[in-house]
Amino acid sequence: MLDDKVSLAGLRPGWAGRGMAAGGAQAGGMAVLAVKVVAVAGSHRRNGNTELALGIMAVKLAEFGVETEILPLAGKKIEPCRACDRCKQVRQCLISDDLVEVMEKMAAADGIILASPVYSFNITPVMHNLLVRGNRYFHILAAPKPAKEYVFSYANVPSSILRGKVGAALTVARRAGGGAALAGLYNFMLVNEMYVVGSCYETSIFGYNRGEITQDREGINNLRRLAENMGVLLQKLSC
Repeated sequence: MLDDKVSLAGLRPGWAGRGMAAGGAQAGGMAVLAVKVVAVAGSHRRNGNTELALGIMAVKLAEFGVETEILPLAGKKIEPCRACDRCKQVRQCLISDDLVEVMEKMAAADGIILASPVYSFNITPVMHNLLVRGNRYFHILAAPKPAKEYVFSYANVPSSILRGKVGAALTVARRAGGGAALAGLYNFMLVNEMYVVGSCYETSIFGYNRGEITQDREGINNLRRLAENMGVLLQKLSC
């Protein structure tokens, strides 16, 4: 077990590790700034290892004055892209589901963490749907207005509305495939022009049954380092 207890107790959808506000407040002996991170949990299951891993990061981020909202995709309806291309003309997705709710939270945050369990050496279907549709949508929303004067062109793709945000990603694997799944999460961040942070190892943690990741000492420490690097960069960008 770890030296300091890691538990699922109190962890719930929307749970936030709250940092101290700026303006003289202290955390761990240093002044901190009030910034927000949205941590998207791509598991189809609620209150499992993916949310636990994000909770571990949230606790560390709070030391840097970062408030983390854990946003589970479990139970949300996010359909696959239909390749209708209507979004290029009307600048909105014609599919009526929970995509926009998640996107709005991502767009409003200073930083984004994407987390997914490994499904067949890849991210989960619901996370894949979010990234595929969101990638197009985040670029189109940043296009010049008014919409009637804008024509989408792959030769001149507008910058993403996520541009300049800080990003981090993690995967939860039973045995293998964590790195392959991570590639999809990080590629999304890179093409959306985000500042991506890493850790001292590949940011995959191992476990199958609920809570089993707490036995992965190196994995826990790796996630804390990832959160630390994210907190440092968020502080620097907020100055």
